[in-house]
Amino acid sequence: QSELAGEAIKALAGSVNEAAQAATQIAASSQQQLVGVDQVAGAMESIKEATSQNVAGAKQLEAAARNLNDLGQRLRQLVGRFQV
Repeated sequence: QSELAGEAIKALAGSVNEAAQAATQIAASSQQQLVGVDQVAGAMESIKEATSQNVAGAKQLEAAARNLNDLGQRLRQLVGRFQV
């Protein structure tokens, strides 16, 4: 019986070792996923900043276009005065 008990303990120890290895692999995978999630969050923040910059640029472009249009109309008025 002691041989059977010894074999059972060895088998149990092997199973515990395998479970510990699996838990270690799961922890490592979880850490890798966390790093990946952090990278995605950083990328999303960069996209948000770029979008905000694009919106600001579009507003500036719109204002410049309005100013250019106003200048064009004013130039037409001035040139119209000098037509012969």
